[in-house]
Amino acid sequence: MSGYVLKNRRLAHYSRDRRWVLTGCLWTLVFVLILLLTNGEPMADPIEGLTPAKHALAPHGMPPFITAPGATDVLFVCMAIVLVVAVLAAGVFFFWLHSLPERMVHGSTKVHFDIVAVLALLSLFTHIHLFWVAALLLALVKVPEFSIPDFSGLLNRIAGSLEKMADAEPGKVDASPPKPSKPLVRERNVDHV
Repeated sequence: MSGYVLKNRRLAHYSRDRRWVLTGCLWTLVFVLILLLTNGEPMADPIEGLTPAKHALAPHGMPPFITAPGATDVLFVCMAIVLVVAVLAAGVFFFWLHSLPERMVHGSTKVHFDIVAVLALLSLFTHIHLFWVAALLLALVKVPEFSIPDFSGLLNRIAGSLEKMADAEPGKVDASPPKPSKPLVRERNVDHV
């Protein structure tokens, strides 16, 4: 970790790491040593035991990375290795960057994580970068938990209130039909006809 203290604990995980710098310096040192140890002289011919002479038109102060015909081109081999490592490193960095919104929202609610993950996957497969920007912005915003309301508790409270209004004992239901009272239909006044 670096010597400075990060204010945001969530971003502390993504801070710089010195081991990558040391690894890069080590690979650079190995590359320079390979170039210095190969001075451009071709290897001895195993049959004759002599090194071939330089061409008469070749300049005397040739750089060490120019090789004679038939000799191994060390710079080409080193650059091929560097190219393969660079392509792999770029791919790893691309996928690491693409998963950044998902890693940022990992401790949040399931719905929040699912929305951010779907946006990141859409961005990855469609190459529409607006989805990734939306996922990153949504990962930075705290989203409340969405859930289905508890209807059973609500209905039990309504039933309890109705029982209190009817002066009945709570929890005890009377299965007998109610006793009829006066009919609600009025008798017609037949005098008008």
